Amino acid sequence: MKTPNVGEYGIAYDVNVNYDLSAAAKVRMDIKRPDGTVIGGDAVVGLVDLVTESMGTFQAKKYCTYTFKDGDLNQVGDYIARVIYTDSTKRLIADPVGFSVNP
Repeated sequence: MKTPNVGEYGIAYDVNVNYDLSAAAKVRMDIKRPDGTVIGGDAVVGLVDLVTESMGTFQAKKYCTYTFKDGDLNQVGDYIARVIYTDSTKRLIADPVGFSVNP
C-alpha cells in the first residue's frame, strides 16, 4: 500500500497473519486512529497469493483486505490495524500492524 493521505478512500489495505483464515465465520479489521478512536469493519480473505513490493508474498488464505471508506482516514499520523478472526471454535487477534497517513 502506498502511504495514504488524509481524506483518501477506496484504498485496499492488506494484512498478513500467521494462520489460515479459510474457516472463518467472520474476519474483521479494527484500525485505531492517532486519537484512539477505532474504525474498520469486515475484511475479505485473500484467496490467491499476493506479491507485495515491500513485504514479500502473502500466502492465499493467510491475509485479508480492508478497503478504506470515506471518512476513515481523517487524521494525520500513525494508525494501528489488527485482524480479528472468529470461527466455530475460536477467536484469534493478530499482532498489530502500523501505517502512517500523510497530511
